[in-house]
Amino acid sequence: MTSSPYDSSDASFDPGSMPSSSLSIGKAIWYRRPWFLATVGIILVVGISVITDLPHPISKAEDASQQNGVIKQINGDSGPCIYAVKESFSFYRQELNHTLAAANLKTVKNYLLEDQTICSFASGPVADMTNNIQVSDTTPGKKVDSALASTVKWITYDGVSTILDIRNYFGATPLHMNTSDLIKNENLLASDRAAEIADVQSASAMLRIPLTPINLPALPRLPGT
Repeated sequence: MTSSPYDSSDASFDPGSMPSSSLSIGKAIWYRRPWFLATVGIILVVGISVITDLPHPISKAEDASQQNGVIKQINGDSGPCIYAVKESFSFYRQELNHTLAAANLKTVKNYLLEDQTICSFASGPVADMTNNIQVSDTTPGKKVDSALASTVKWITYDGVSTILDIRNYFGATPLHMNTSDLIKNENLLASDRAAEIADVQSASAMLRIPLTPINLPALPRLPGT
């Protein structure tokens, strides 16, 4: 019996004779495979992240906008202590002018304790100012950061110390002020305010754009100082 010319055992295998659909299923093009696409996606994400994190020059207008944003935060956080310092000064003046009723002395002492706490690191605004305000690391930003440091000192040291002097005055029997210490602390309030103003003005000059001032008040001298 002769073999058939169509006997599969004698025919050679020709991949080209197979349907194209079966070839595509058996062997996908390498750059379309899932592992390659996933790898490319990861590389792109990492690359974009690195590029966006790289430092890049900013314009003076952008820098000024960032510094004004920081100063706005400083002014918001310093407001409660500024009010507290002014209130303590007002109580002291009223007492020396004999316009503070004796019946209100206990209430005044309580207010003064609250005022001192508001200017301390225990208060929320001061904690926010010292922990959450981030100043950009530009040359003007370094001046604003120095102004921030002077403002923190004005509040947490000068302000607290001056309020404590006034508290001690109301706590003494008879009422008595340590005038030399009060003068020292008033001078510190003035000098740290001057340092803060100089730093903000210096940053403004660098940017050639006026920056928002930090709202530390110029406090009139207390009687006897």
